[in-house]
Amino acid sequence: MNELLRFLTTASENGGSARDKISVPCYWRGGTGGAPHDWNDPRNWCNGRVPGWFDTAVISPKYTLEGCFPIIGEFANDISQLYIEEDAHLCISPKGRLCIDSMKKHIFGLVNDGELSIEGELTLLRTSAACIRNNGYIINTGSLAADRKEVRLFSQGDVGIFENYGEILYF
Repeated sequence: MNELLRFLTTASENGGSARDKISVPCYWRGGTGGAPHDWNDPRNWCNGRVPGWFDTAVISPKYTLEGCFPIIGEFANDISQLYIEEDAHLCISPKGRLCIDSMKKHIFGLVNDGELSIEGELTLLRTSAACIRNNGYIINTGSLAADRKEVRLFSQGDVGIFENYGEILYF
């Protein structure tokens, strides 16, 4: 184990692991030749790597090339948090799978101010408050699963819309 990882794993601050406090934002760029919408292509991310377990994925129209917003077409790495900004879009296709595991360090696992289409599977785990803060548009025709009961699944804004034609699972 390299020394930096050993430090992050064992160091503590106010009784918590330093590793618990790490969250790196990864900004979607898109537009890669041959795979302009592929979430799992590292060339579509500004930092050159697909976001993972400790990362916050940010979908923003400010950084996205030519309207090439992401599509999750297969299994994607677990991430810590997802932000979809206003005028941004994310589609989880029928074979797509995404898990947002906030590890109790984020109030919300998903912050949506744009559009999210769930045709595949989206799972939300271990948020500090509600799983989703929605001020945008979410349509579920697939499967949405969460470790929160229905009243703790959403923090719905006045302008937020959630349409459900799929399944919602609580565990």
